[in-house]
Amino acid sequence: MSDLTRFSGSRDFTGLPAISTYAWDSATDCLTLSAGAQHMLGVASPISTDDFFDRVHVDDRVKFAAETISFLETGGEQTREFRFCHSDGTLRYVISHASLERLHRTDQDRITGVFIDVTHAREHDTRVIGHRSENFGFYDHDVATGSSTWSPGLQRMLITPLATPMTEKAIHDSIHPDDREWFAARTRAIKSVAGSYEFTFRVVLPDDRILLVRDRGEAHAPVDPTTGKVSRLTGTLTDITPTTHIGSLHKLANNAFWQLIDTAPVGAYAVDSDLRMVRVSRGAHATFAGIDNLLGRDLDDVLHILWPEPFASEAVAQFRNTLISGDPYHADPVVEDRADRNVLEAYDWSIERIILEDGRPGVLCYFYDLSERVRHERTLEEQQLRLSLAYDAANMGAWEIDLVNGGALGTPKLFEMFGEPDFTGDVSDLWRRRIHADDQSLVDATFEEAVRNGGPFNVDFRIVTGNGDVRHMAAKAILQKDKRGRPSRMIGVDHDITHRKETELALRDSQHQLRTVLDHTVAFIGVLGPAGTLREANRPAIEFGGLSRDDVIGKPFWEAFWWTHDDAVADRCRQAVIEGQAGRAQRFDVVVRGEEDRLITIDFLLAPVFDDAGVLQMMVVSGFDISDREKARERERSLMGEINHRTKNILTLVQVVARQTARGGAAGFVARFEERIAALAKAQDLLFSSKADRVDLKALAKSQLGHLSDVIESRIILNGPPVALDADAAQAVGMALHELATNAGKYGALSSGDGRVDVAWQMNSHDDTFEIRWSERDGPPVIPPETKGFGSTVIDQMTRSVLDAEVQLDYEPEGVRWRLVCARDALSKSSQNYS
Repeated sequence: MSDLTRFSGSRDFTGLPAISTYAWDSATDCLTLSAGAQHMLGVASPISTDDFFDRVHVDDRVKFAAETISFLETGGEQTREFRFCHSDGTLRYVISHASLERLHRTDQDRITGVFIDVTHAREHDTRVIGHRSENFGFYDHDVATGSSTWSPGLQRMLITPLATPMTEKAIHDSIHPDDREWFAARTRAIKSVAGSYEFTFRVVLPDDRILLVRDRGEAHAPVDPTTGKVSRLTGTLTDITPTTHIGSLHKLANNAFWQLIDTAPVGAYAVDSDLRMVRVSRGAHATFAGIDNLLGRDLDDVLHILWPEPFASEAVAQFRNTLISGDPYHADPVVEDRADRNVLEAYDWSIERIILEDGRPGVLCYFYDLSERVRHERTLEEQQLRLSLAYDAANMGAWEIDLVNGGALGTPKLFEMFGEPDFTGDVSDLWRRRIHADDQSLVDATFEEAVRNGGPFNVDFRIVTGNGDVRHMAAKAILQKDKRGRPSRMIGVDHDITHRKETELALRDSQHQLRTVLDHTVAFIGVLGPAGTLREANRPAIEFGGLSRDDVIGKPFWEAFWWTHDDAVADRCRQAVIEGQAGRAQRFDVVVRGEEDRLITIDFLLAPVFDDAGVLQMMVVSGFDISDREKARERERSLMGEINHRTKNILTLVQVVARQTARGGAAGFVARFEERIAALAKAQDLLFSSKADRVDLKALAKSQLGHLSDVIESRIILNGPPVALDADAAQAVGMALHELATNAGKYGALSSGDGRVDVAWQMNSHDDTFEIRWSERDGPPVIPPETKGFGSTVIDQMTRSVLDAEVQLDYEPEGVRWRLVCARDALSKSSQNYS
């Protein structure tokens, strides 16, 4: 009784004697009944499955067994109604709501549920008529003339004097004001079509009492072609107003109904005759979440909050039609983007008119949430030819085999599934003809084993329909035994699983294609479980580390090979997983380890993925190699620093040139200043044209002697190995060569037609120094200057200061001699001092 106690203990049925509990265990194949269930069914507990089935009404037995097998196959929850026979012949009408629990460790099934005795509700109409026969009467209404004949009993029921004529106006005035509009619409509809009809409405008596009246009748042909109306209406009116006892029973049944709905996997809500929300089941709360003051709110407002046009208005109109006409309505599944949530949702829904507890008519809507299935179908359709999975709860055919007397019965749906909707013979013949030849031996062997061992019959097989189509079927059945323990019959269902098979194949193909795509991306991609364990990694990530899948799959992500080079990096990955578990995506740059300890920087992203219920399903991690980008950033930072450094140096040098040039007097200042700035600019041009930020000494010399290019190699000889100068060294040496060349052209060897200049440089390996010489000859005699100008400052002091060099400038009579010696490193590490 522990299972039964646990099940019933979670539900409070105090004050509901019509509700009781039960449990069934596949290990014992028996039902355990609560005391209330034993009293309801008239049996003792426990009761075997065979004995229980024998008590189910013979007309309900095949359907009940088929539904049971289907329930065991699909699982979840199930609600159904059946009749149960007591040993004394008493018949009970019972609603069962059950839940299936699969015990995987023991490979057993367990069903727990409730029985609701609705016998009183089913016999209610008969009981009311039998006990209140005086509240019954008939009428005959001439449609063309509008006159009516009422029986005395009908007039007594309505407390109307027998001599009072019953006109259509009198009838209309007696109808409850809230029911008049839809009563009139229903009457107009009845008058336009010949046939039987039935509906209920309320009547207000002269003493202000209210009766609930059921109208059953016949609209008689012919239909007048001019007016479009039938000739006459005949029928009966029955007072079905609940007595105090029946009213309590109705309320009890109503409460039991909503408790049952609250445990079912469906949603339901009811509206009153004004189309205002009056009740919402527990399963519907999520659908209406976010709507304030739901109860009492107008249905039109609610549906327009939830759904876009034209569906919202069409649904309201359908509710109104059902309220007026009494016709139930089962809609095609609605698949729309919710207006309030802007997400795709899908529902299967139906409505019917009901009588509310206050006796007024209302409309009840049942709906089943198909959103998850529809989203799944659409995903598959986008990936593989938009394949769809159709949900059809009735897509099963039931059958029963008599193992004692032979013969097999089946439902029409079974024959339709096998491609022979008009079949009337023995189901065994149908199976033999339609089961695929390659599967026949498997089906036979499985069936024989089930009968021999008394176990369940479960087998998947193919059939070939009459038009040659091959369909996949899943058969599931249970074996029943007689009182002696001998197999007596097998009851089962065949389920068309063709779509499931096709979907499984499409899903495998889709997964293969997705794997192929991921394995051919440049990014590193992986999938983590909710706990942070690595479930999947694509080929680039595996190959970068020189790994196999077994090296990393199943490990905590932060302990994987890629992060083992640095504890701080591993800890940051672990923190990223913790943040992802809390629903926060993480992105940062991180160094990752590869094969042979190769290290690269990646742009790392961790994104959590949740289902519709907000439960974390996985975390997707990815990384892109950004090593080149980081190198470019570092180069950019270096260049900006270099530009800043050079700018400062150039500005300082320009200041020095300006001050020194100004010492020569105002006359010719601009020309002299522009000439020297031009020399400086030529050095800069060489620097910026070099990719290595270095200047070749020979190219520098040619640029500074550019105004004498016609005599280079004839009167000016440049000789020396390739030497690279950095910016500071190039500016200092370039300015010195420019001043030397300017003085040689004005006063020295280049001022006459025979003078020569030798510019030679070399690297001295014995002391790791650089040496450059400027030597003039064959020119006019040299006269040493009396004062030192800017040229002498550049030639001597600037080069000495910038390059930390030894500088010698001699004014020999035969020609000027200039010699500079500095450390080799000074050519790229100058002191940058222009003061």
